[in-house]
Amino acid sequence: MKAPDTIEQEVNRIRLRIYEETKDMTVEERVERINRIGENASKKYGFKIVANAKDQR
Repeated sequence: MKAPDTIEQEVNRIRLRIYEETKDMTVEERVERINRIGENASKKYGFKIVANAKDQR
């Protein structure tokens, strides 16, 4: 098991990497990036993306 300090350092490295990847993106580019990540995750793990949870009742 990792020590809490090690975990925090890893989270900070990830946060910095994401910041560097997105700092010059427009809002639209960031939205596209997040949507692409979500779509890839849904394919990998087999879940369904819905626009609004209330519409799924």
